[in-house]
Amino acid sequence: MGDLRKDGRFAYRGKISLTWANQNGDPCALNGQCLDVSSRGIKVKVDSEIPTRTVVTVNARDLALHGSASVRACNRAGGRYIIGLEFVGGLKWRLPATMAAAASGG
Repeated sequence: MGDLRKDGRFAYRGKISLTWANQNGDPCALNGQCLDVSSRGIKVKVDSEIPTRTVVTVNARDLALHGSASVRACNRAGGRYIIGLEFVGGLKWRLPATMAAAASGG
């Protein structure tokens, strides 16, 4: 089956932090690595599982990205987890001009 995504992905290997409340309402936080990002979502690698449908706050300073996302997929990969997040609450990502210039060699 082919890629059904509506938006192109931008490969990016920077840092990201995720925060959320677990089922008991306790605060949780993880730092991870971005793998790729699009206008509607982001794929990250982290050390712990996050249940699907959990709403997390994402913060990736270098991507100028801060807001909410829903966990759409969480798959074990070796000793880590690959998590697919879909932005919610009107959050959209755009390639910052500084990153676009660097990507194009300018």
